[in-house]
Amino acid sequence: MKHDSTHLRKRPGALLTTLLWTWGIIAPLTMLAETATADEQAYQARFEQAIQASQSGDMDGAIQLLQGLLKDYPQDLAASNNLAAAYIKQHEYDKAQQVLESALNADPKIAALRKNLNQIYAYQAQQAYQSVFKKSEVDLPQGQWILSAGTELKTPEQAQLALVENNMKRVANRVESWRQAWVEQEVSRYLDYYSPDYTSDNYNNHQAWAKSRDRSLTRPSYIRIQLDDVQVVPLTPQTIQVTFWQAYESNTFKDRVRKKLVWQNQDDQWKIVQENVLYD
Repeated sequence: MKHDSTHLRKRPGALLTTLLWTWGIIAPLTMLAETATADEQAYQARFEQAIQASQSGDMDGAIQLLQGLLKDYPQDLAASNNLAAAYIKQHEYDKAQQVLESALNADPKIAALRKNLNQIYAYQAQQAYQSVFKKSEVDLPQGQWILSAGTELKTPEQAQLALVENNMKRVANRVESWRQAWVEQEVSRYLDYYSPDYTSDNYNNHQAWAKSRDRSLTRPSYIRIQLDDVQVVPLTPQTIQVTFWQAYESNTFKDRVRKKLVWQNQDDQWKIVQENVLYD
């Protein structure tokens, strides 16, 4: 079964969550937004019925409901996880393993599914060891339930990617604000985009460089700057490079160059630590 993230986004309750339910603990159910379609509401009702059946001890009813959901939505990861958890509760580990392995073939990085499957593998291994070594207590799989199909289930890799993407957006916005401060000739605001120890090859320290930039910003009667072909590339989780074509014009000077800015996250503030004109 090939995983299709687009399909997951389109089916009712497609975004899953890492909110998990351990057997015996009851937590409130997440409700769909008022704007949900009738199909989405019907799906959520069926999903919640399975949760309620499991919490009341009707595991056969929960299994039947979840099997019905999977017939209609065969790539529903939350339903797959919960069906496996129900089988685990009934000690039907082979069935749970089959459900989880099938779901993991769709996306092998889903953390909740992987955790439940690993419990079954560990249980099977302990049983095998008992036939060779002296008897010891076997840890039974517990099974974890996903409470709602209305929110997102992310792997650590996906969460890290989301963080990087957010930082890229922040830096892109900072580049535009940096440009505006330069155009508006607001020296203090412009300099604040640079790291406190920033300098260039032509100056011995930050203070000398900042004094030079003060003159460059305040001397012209006007400044116009246009940035084109802006490209944002993460170098590390805390360092992002931005390249672009910069068209500069004032009453005294005019040019167009390819430029690189390297931004670094310093105390949750993205600052310029490197600025270069690219000649290649």
